[in-house]
Amino acid sequence: MQVMKREAEIYVNQIGYLPDENKYAYISRSDYEEVCGKNESCGQKNPDSAKKEFSVVEKESGKILYTGTLKEKPEDRASGEAYYYADFSDFKGLEENQLFYIEISGAKSFAFRIARNIYDSLYFSTLNFFKLSRCGQGVCHTGKALVYGSQEKKDVQGGWHDAGDYGRYIVAGAKTVMDLLLAYECSKNTFRAFDILDEVRFELEWMLQMQREDGAVYHKISCYHFCAFINPEDEKDEIVLAPVSTSATADFAGTLAYAASYYKASDPAFSEKLLKAALLAQSYLDCHEDELYTNPPEIKTGGYGDRDVSDERYFALASLFAATKKSEYFEKAMEIRRNKEAEVPVEGEPWRGWHESYGWGSVSGYGTEILLKNQDLILQRQNGKELLEDLKSYYLKEAEVFLNTSKNSVFGTDLSHFSWGSNGAVCDAAHVMLVAYSLTGKKDLYEACKRQISYILGCNPLNFCYISGFGSKNPVQPHHRPSIASGKIMPGMLAGGPCEWLADDFAKKKLQNRSPLKCYIDAVPSYSTNEIAIYWNSAFIYLLATLYF
Repeated sequence: MQVMKREAEIYVNQIGYLPDENKYAYISRSDYEEVCGKNESCGQKNPDSAKKEFSVVEKESGKILYTGTLKEKPEDRASGEAYYYADFSDFKGLEENQLFYIEISGAKSFAFRIARNIYDSLYFSTLNFFKLSRCGQGVCHTGKALVYGSQEKKDVQGGWHDAGDYGRYIVAGAKTVMDLLLAYECSKNTFRAFDILDEVRFELEWMLQMQREDGAVYHKISCYHFCAFINPEDEKDEIVLAPVSTSATADFAGTLAYAASYYKASDPAFSEKLLKAALLAQSYLDCHEDELYTNPPEIKTGGYGDRDVSDERYFALASLFAATKKSEYFEKAMEIRRNKEAEVPVEGEPWRGWHESYGWGSVSGYGTEILLKNQDLILQRQNGKELLEDLKSYYLKEAEVFLNTSKNSVFGTDLSHFSWGSNGAVCDAAHVMLVAYSLTGKKDLYEACKRQISYILGCNPLNFCYISGFGSKNPVQPHHRPSIASGKIMPGMLAGGPCEWLADDFAKKKLQNRSPLKCYIDAVPSYSTNEIAIYWNSAFIYLLATLYF
């Protein structure tokens, strides 16, 4: 377990800032009063009477390059106390490789850079995480899998290890592929150091193997139980294919139909194979009622269950409409949407009503985003303009909620509650705001999304850069089997982040009575705060690509 030290009371984006963007640093009011009380030039015994100045200092020379006045941020529920913030947006930096720090009454922040290419290495590493997470390839989990409930064996190779364990799950992989394809669309002309389409293809090839002959898709492949913290090649237990599910089959259909267009020019045969498999999956969905997944009694690995699969069905139909131009898919998608819009929201049942979402269990946003990318097809329809306005309306409404939350948050976070995987959820909420920005050009939405990047990279009350291997203080005890087993922390992994549920025993023991943003601990046993997951990485990658590449 990494001890939470107070080596720096000032919170900055530990990777750095672009020269022309807004730049903020933070210090809690209590820490300010403490450091100010130790500094005779700072208001002496009355910190409130001090000027509350901050400085930007060049690290090598110690030269003060910029000064400003701290401004107060009132306490909010998530942070749990009042803070001051330093706005040094006017400071553009000097040379690309220089390091700076913020100084307040003798306290110093971690060092950071101000440069145009500050995110190149981070973007590469968070992408390369997927290559490092590949399964199979003659190394691990190479045996045939037992089809649950039968004596049948099936050869299923490849895919990415999902999270801290070695399972491979369709719903998790589908969300991840969608994020990476959308990120590729943003960065394909500006970042060529990593072949995103090649990496995505590795996952797609695995997904194709998960389809049954009748079009249904197995929900996941894993052992019956989570293994100890061993290397993947040392997990020798029997591998089992879990039963098919509607969520897996629909996510499969939507993802493969969308992915087909990305490979049409370079590999027409593969593109056709993807679309054919998507159509077969949809044929199965058309003639089967919902098959909601829950783990059979013998299988104890991640369930990824879902109470409502209307959003998965909508995503599949929207994607197939874009791929085939056939009206029947659009009409069925809109019927699902209208039925959900008519639902009355119920407290404690977030699946009621319509939402544009990007989580593994709520994928409606991908379907609507695909439709918005094909506006010309919609405008050709009767009442096309009205249909298009309806598609946009929920994005704009939900984006405003996230934007207002960000504006009223100390650190600019776009969530009001922080549950398991909150760092990924922060990015997914920003995804909604970025689509809304593309529709409106409202600059506040764009700036709010940047605040989520800074929050993850150090502007948070624990002073953590939540990406392994980056920043001055980052996760070194992740709930990630290959990292712990090998003794080498895999770089480029986004930790799950604060979880105010305290959903594991270690968190319950160590994090009681903390404010939500402090409900994180860098410790292997805390899977609810310090595990990693492919779809948290992909959500962050999408956000980084859209904002900076």
